[in-house]
Amino acid sequence: MSRLDRNFDSLAGRFKNNIYGTDKGEIRLAVLWQHLLEKLPQLTNGPPLRILDAGCGLGVFALRLAELGHQLVLCDISGELLDQARDAAVEQQKNNLIEFRHTSLFDIAKQDDHPYDLVLCHAVLEWLAEPPLSIPALQPLVKPGGHLSLMFYNINSLIYRNLIRGNLRKVKSGHFAGEINSLTPQHPLNPDDVYRWLADCELTIVDRAGVRVFYDYMEKRTKERLPIEAIIEMELAHSREEPYLSLGRYIHLLAQR
Repeated sequence: MSRLDRNFDSLAGRFKNNIYGTDKGEIRLAVLWQHLLEKLPQLTNGPPLRILDAGCGLGVFALRLAELGHQLVLCDISGELLDQARDAAVEQQKNNLIEFRHTSLFDIAKQDDHPYDLVLCHAVLEWLAEPPLSIPALQPLVKPGGHLSLMFYNINSLIYRNLIRGNLRKVKSGHFAGEINSLTPQHPLNPDDVYRWLADCELTIVDRAGVRVFYDYMEKRTKERLPIEAIIEMELAHSREEPYLSLGRYIHLLAQR
């Protein structure tokens, strides 16, 4: 782990409230869940899979997979978040299906020589000091024929939102990294770069989805007026259609080794 990779120990409370305890988090979870279930029928049919969640955070998504009976390994560099994920697993009586490791995705790649059926890496790359190094580290963790579920913060969405808001100087400056103690990522990513990194590691993209393709562009009063269920319905309907997909605040990729 680079000393500059983001550790959320000091922001664990804000992380829980601002990421998962919001409509934004609910939309994100809904899009990811539908996308994976539709594209990986083996998640609901067949024997349990061996799954790694690299940079698991609070383990919210992983716990859903544990409910389906899969065996999981969860790792994160934040001990605070990992402890909360462990507590949630105990509370939901799924701790027998989950192994917790306080380590980075780079270190687990060195330690684990048993590849997984599915590797999750959601909203991690943009917090790393050197995002391009992540894919070569993750690739050996995916067994041949297995899948990588990768979600990253889309810089094009950030640029577009600033243009809409009239923040032209910010766009012209090209500076989009979040400030210290901010939950805005330090390295928003260009999708074309990520696609290239995957291709270089012989990971084939089998499907893509945009996460929050319109919600983040809506006015606050509009968000408050509409029921979240209606918003999620439309997010799901447009998440895999261009041009909306490419405007998602996050891009979710499913790649196969």
